[in-house]
Amino acid sequence: MGKLRVPLKSNTLFRSLQVLSHRDRQKVGVVALIQVVLGLLDLLGVIAVGLLGALSVTGLQSQQPGNRVVSALNFMNISQFSFQVQALFLGISAVFLLVGRTILSIFFTRRILFFMSRRGARISSELISRLLAQSLLKVQSRTTQETLYAVTIGVEMVVLQVLATSIVLLADLSLLVIMGIGLFIVDPVTALGTFCVFTLIGYFLYKFMHVRAGMLGRRSSELSISGNEKIVEVFSSYRESVVRNRRDYYAREIGKLRYDLSDVKAEVNFLPFVSKYVIETSVIVGALLMGATQLVLQDASHAIATLAIFLAAGTRIAPAVLRVQQGTILIRGGLGQAAPTLDLIDSLGSLPIIENVDDKVDIFHEGFISEVEVTNVSLTYPMKTSKAIEDISLRIPEGKAVAIVGPSGAGKTTAIDVILGVLNPDEGSVLISGLPPLLAFAKWPGAVSYVPQDVVISAGTIRENVALGYPLEEAVDELVMSALRIAQLDKFVEGQELGLETQVGERGTKLSGGQRQRLGIARAMFTKPRLLVLDEATSALDSETEVGISQAIHALRGSTTVVLIAHRLSTVRNADLVVYLDRGKVIKVGTFDEVRNSVADFDHQAKLMGL
Repeated sequence: MGKLRVPLKSNTLFRSLQVLSHRDRQKVGVVALIQVVLGLLDLLGVIAVGLLGALSVTGLQSQQPGNRVVSALNFMNISQFSFQVQALFLGISAVFLLVGRTILSIFFTRRILFFMSRRGARISSELISRLLAQSLLKVQSRTTQETLYAVTIGVEMVVLQVLATSIVLLADLSLLVIMGIGLFIVDPVTALGTFCVFTLIGYFLYKFMHVRAGMLGRRSSELSISGNEKIVEVFSSYRESVVRNRRDYYAREIGKLRYDLSDVKAEVNFLPFVSKYVIETSVIVGALLMGATQLVLQDASHAIATLAIFLAAGTRIAPAVLRVQQGTILIRGGLGQAAPTLDLIDSLGSLPIIENVDDKVDIFHEGFISEVEVTNVSLTYPMKTSKAIEDISLRIPEGKAVAIVGPSGAGKTTAIDVILGVLNPDEGSVLISGLPPLLAFAKWPGAVSYVPQDVVISAGTIRENVALGYPLEEAVDELVMSALRIAQLDKFVEGQELGLETQVGERGTKLSGGQRQRLGIARAMFTKPRLLVLDEATSALDSETEVGISQAIHALRGSTTVVLIAHRLSTVRNADLVVYLDRGKVIKVGTFDEVRNSVADFDHQAKLMGL
């Protein structure tokens, strides 16, 4: 995938065009030129119809054709043939040119819409990938709905409502210019009647196409909902996606849904053009039949030629005028709606796309050392003057349980976010197994797991939630049940009729708060991590369950390093090391008793807890 570059121009239409690559813009230019050429075919077809009408009048009246008709016949090198042969040639030529133009227009319009729709899917996929390459602060700088709109509806506004409509509009404008000459000989009253006929035919065509459009609309809604759910899912579980190195999986899955939706959208947008070309063809054929009937049944007059050329030109001009009006409204509305997406592309164009990763679950993590080195780390949030964390240095030994404690606002979660690589420090460095966090996650996917305080539950099955971010075929029973046992959720699952396929409801509405929390712990244990980070992960559990899970987690010591944030001091009583933070600084590092003896506030809290 190439870079998304949109220069900062005041002209939004120009900015929309820059969304396409140079090669794509060349293709669009060629197609636009072809559409202009198709307008010339219309003009030639109308001329053939006019000549046929004029020739029929003079032939039936046994008169010589006018000078302009003779010149045209000489130009086509058919003046030496009989009247019948000339009429047959002109009739066949008119049908060939006008029907041929209709078929070619259908073909090229369909190609344009599918081409632009697929480009829109590619742009959405690239935007998602680049958004997921940002730090947590950048991700949180936009609301979820802003992001959803920009990467879905906004992209559609850019490529379909603005660019694709502009290409089709250019073809109609070219047609109007080319066919404009014929208007000089058109009767306005007859033109109004023709317009009414077009409207009636269009109404019946609309009713005929309604069933197809309804089916496509339902499919479009299903894909839109699925895609939006995936987008909400990945951004709601951003920390987990970073730590588990699953961002590329989401980018690909969302991209696939967007591609499927793009085909449906293209078909939806294509249906009106079918009606357009059917209307034109129906009226042309009807006009030719009417002319033939008049030639056979009635005396011809000079008005026949005038009516013939007008009918031929009017079948092209009247719908084109309507399309130009509608297209102008669509583009004008689309330009305003496309602005958020163009602004997002401006801000993300230079960011790299997330690299592809292996979707296989690795539970061995060979070569990974579950040791964390934090050296002189400081971070200040945007629009803040004081540092959230300041000059923190910390070594978390392999196989130990380390508790980070302190009052609210002490910087505990910020410190964890920096350790996990979802926030970049202003100063200092963090190494996990000797590498920066994101590089460590990429080298040893699944070796580090994270459980947030507010666990994100997807609207799916228990199996899907435990293996969140991985393909379903990787969620084998053995791995899933092993993780559920550690989280003490295995008995609950075994008691369900559908077992691992039990639906949990949107955001886990079918589960209790404690069950949702345990499901998050099971998810973290799915890849058998060597470094486990818990941010108030047992806060929603009852005391008995909390003790059981704490015992299971502490039993991992030796093979797994555990880092936890907890307000309940009973949870951290058995930690190997306790790190006390206050106002973004490390006040004391030591055993529970050592920290208690050095920090009065900590000792006071311990006494209140009866410890």
